[in-house]
Amino acid sequence: MAGLAEKPAKVLEMARMGGFARAKAHSKAEIRTWGKRGGRPGKLDRKALAQLRKLLASGKSQAECGAILGVSVRTIGRAVAWMRPQQKGKSRI
Repeated sequence: MAGLAEKPAKVLEMARMGGFARAKAHSKAEIRTWGKRGGRPGKLDRKALAQLRKLLASGKSQAECGAILGVSVRTIGRAVAWMRPQQKGKSRI
């Protein structure tokens, strides 16, 4: 029972260890650029958004567009909402 003497690491401690490993493996400049981008990468890149615009202009439904582009209807709905003209005085954030 010699192995039980150590206290198990908590989730927060384990997360910090992972952060330290990333910090040692990458430069500060790389880490800063990742932080500025923020969030998860989108499923639809610029090419896919351009294709989505063309599909919608040709009369396809959001469900059909999602099937063609290989994403969910909800993802298409968010992209369509983002493409709509912004109302005056309202922020998208």
